Amino acid sequence: MAPHKPFTHPLELYPMFRRWPRSLWRDLIYTFVWNMQFVVVFTALALLFDPRAPVWDVLRIDFILAQCIGYVIHLLFALGEWIAPDMDRKSIVVRFMYYAGVPIVGLLIGYWISAEILGWSDFLRSLFTARGIASLALVSMVISAILFAIILQRERATRAETTTALERARLAEAQREIVTGRLKLLEAQVEPHFLYNTLAHVVSLIDTEPGAARRMIEKLIELLRATAAAPGGDGTLGHQLQWLRAYLEILQLRMGGRLAWRIDVPSELLSLRVPPMLLQPVVENAVKHGLEPKIEGGRLDITARREADGVHLVVRDTGLGFRETAPQGNDSLGLANLRARLAAWYGHAARVVIEDNVPAGAAVSIVLPATAAP
Repeated sequence: MAPHKPFTHPLELYPMFRRWPRSLWRDLIYTFVWNMQFVVVFTALALLFDPRAPVWDVLRIDFILAQCIGYVIHLLFALGEWIAPDMDRKSIVVRFMYYAGVPIVGLLIGYWISAEILGWSDFLRSLFTARGIASLALVSMVISAILFAIILQRERATRAETTTALERARLAEAQREIVTGRLKLLEAQVEPHFLYNTLAHVVSLIDTEPGAARRMIEKLIELLRATAAAPGGDGTLGHQLQWLRAYLEILQLRMGGRLAWRIDVPSELLSLRVPPMLLQPVVENAVKHGLEPKIEGGRLDITARREADGVHLVVRDTGLGFRETAPQGNDSLGLANLRARLAAWYGHAARVVIEDNVPAGAAVSIVLPATAAP
């Protein structure tokens, strides 16, 4: 659930003032701007009722009153936030009393400071007259109503943001479940097919080359152990490379001298957590569509490097090339699932780049964001 946002400053009622993060200087400047709104309003009202009043005198008095009262109320709310930081979670009655009481106290103190600055010696006497009490009550009610309206608006916005965040999380989880379901479908299609072919090859070698059949069974056991090490969920790059080593060793036994391969990954990247089946469909496509159809076979290299823009995982082969044998059906589903898993994990921060290898073959680069590196 998204964290509850506390009340910060009433000037954030305007969207343009929500761009800057909260700080002491920001709040002091915001309070000055907020107070100037009252200066303009009360000066306009005073001149409306008494057009012959000296403008600069009215403006000077309203400026001093507004700034003194505004900054005192600002200070009281800052103290209130320090004393009771969970005020925004209190009942509506408690909050109404709080947002109504603080402006009243701030008005009294602010009026007194203003009177000292303006030299109003009869301030206390005039304050307790009917006109003074009515003026104090009216201004206090206006300020309290404005503040409370802002608080309610902020709470509605917070609830809307929380609802939106929960809905986005629900959609992201649903997308991840869909991708996982496709992944399991792909595993169900690929693993039995590879297993059956390998066992059939073992059977064909038992009589003629029992030593080769034994080595293939040993590598198949290693492959199944690597598969069981991270069943169906996310794991580390090291676990996936362990699986790929066993897979490529089996293929090398089947293809003989037609297949050469190398894995070059720094040890510090082995603990990198990655989506499930990140490299497997890329390697399988490289072998099935690039190297196996080529009469003389070729070489496959798996590398990983940390670059300035992120972690680069590259599968490079010297086969027929991606454009001549673009994968179809289940294999294209594997690459589509790869992109979907990257999007579910990293959003737009990860990408897949497919390009020709020089002098022959294809190179598939998976670029993970720099934040993914351990």
